Amino acid sequence: MQNSSRRNRNSGAPQVESDVESHGKRLIPRPTRTSSQLGPIADQMARGTKRFLRSFQENLQLATVLAVVAGLVNAISFLEFGTFVSHISGNATHVAIEYATSHGSLALIFLFEILCFIFGALLTSLLLRGHTAASSRVKYTSPVLIEAALLLLFMYSVNRLGKGNGQVTLLLSTAMGMQNAMLRQASGAIVRTTHMTGVATDIGIELGAALSSALHLWRRSGWMKGFLIFFAAFAHRLGGGRFAFQSIIFLSFIAGGVIGTLGHHLFQASILLLPILVLTLVALKEHLRPRTEA
Repeated sequence: MQNSSRRNRNSGAPQVESDVESHGKRLIPRPTRTSSQLGPIADQMARGTKRFLRSFQENLQLATVLAVVAGLVNAISFLEFGTFVSHISGNATHVAIEYATSHGSLALIFLFEILCFIFGALLTSLLLRGHTAASSRVKYTSPVLIEAALLLLFMYSVNRLGKGNGQVTLLLSTAMGMQNAMLRQASGAIVRTTHMTGVATDIGIELGAALSSALHLWRRSGWMKGFLIFFAAFAHRLGGGRFAFQSIIFLSFIAGGVIGTLGHHLFQASILLLPILVLTLVALKEHLRPRTEA
C-alpha cells in the first residue's frame, strides 16, 4: 500500500535529467546531456543569430544619418508651417486642444499627421517583412527611396504652392513614420531617430547606472583612492556602446536641425535636396550590398 501511494505521488511529478537511477543500494546519477545533444537545431540558431545582425559601426552610421535627416526635416517643417511632424505626443495634444476650442479643421490636420506617421511605420514594416534595418537578411533600399521621394514631393509642393497648403506636412509625417520604424532596435539599444524623448531617457538611465556603480566602488575604498576609482568607474561605464550610441544620435539630431535652419534661410525648402541626396546614396549603397541568406 505504501509502495503504491509512493508510485502515485511520483507519477504526477515531472521527471528531470538530474534524477538518479537505483542500482542495488547505490544511487548512480543519471548522465546529463549537453545543450548540443539536447538541441542541435537550437544551438545552430543561436550561433547563426549574430550572423544576421549588422555590426555596431554599421548601425551607428545608419542611425547617425537618419537622425541628421530627421532633425533637418523637423526644422524645415517648423519654419514653413509651425509644426513638428515627428512629435506625436505634441500632435496628440494639439488634437485635444484644437478640438476642445472648437477648431475642428486644425484638429483634423494634426490627427491626420498622427495617422500618416502610423501608416509610414506600417509601410516600412511591410517592406522589411517585420524585420528592422539592423538585420542583414533584409535590405532597406525601398523604404529609404520612398522617404526620399516623399521629401522631394513636399519640396516641390511648397516651392510651387507656397505655404497656403498646410496639408503637405502629411507627406513629411509619413516619411518620418517610415524612418522611425526602420531601425527600431540595434546593438542592444532601442533606437528612435525622429524624436529624442526616448533617446534622452536612455541617456539619463545610463548616467544613473554609471553613477550608481561608481558610488558603490567609492564606498568600498578610501577617500582619495575612492575619488579616483569613482571617476574611473564612471568613465568606464559610460564608455559602453549604448550610452555612446544614444548620445551620438541626440547630437546628430541637433546638428540636422542646425543645418536645416541655416539652409532654410539660404535656400528655403530647397535645402531638402541635401537629405534627398544623402538618402539616395544610402539606398544605393544598401542596394549594392550582398544579401545575407538564412
